Amino acid sequence: MDFVPPPLWLEKLLKFDLKERCHVYSVCIDNYYCIDCKCNRLCYRCDHDHINHNTLLIFKYDGQSVVLVSEVAEYINISNIIIEDCDGDKVLFLESKGNPSVSRCEACSISDGLPIKFCSIACKFKIYSINFTEKSK
Repeated sequence: MDFVPPPLWLEKLLKFDLKERCHVYSVCIDNYYCIDCKCNRLCYRCDHDHINHNTLLIFKYDGQSVVLVSEVAEYINISNIIIEDCDGDKVLFLESKGNPSVSRCEACSISDGLPIKFCSIACKFKIYSINFTEKSK
């Protein structure tokens, strides 16, 4: 399979920080990401300004930021990334899980023999970007 570089908005999404407070509503945590605007600071109250935009809900699971498979799958290729079950929802980790006992990841050098290659979206695109750069030289 040929490598398709990740969309530009993905780099910003992978730096998403759920600890930041909304710049408009200081009592709210920003946990929406607007793909169309490439902005990473939306709370549920600000989300109405982006009603016709493509947005992703980001939340914490197992102490790390995740995104719903049902939302992100239409924008990026999620094949070979471990899908976790979170209260009935299927989610993907944004960053490396960093737990050697949980997954097999080419980017993290984590292996438990599963046929999955990556533990997160970031790990997949890190390896694919390295391979693409090496092939294009």
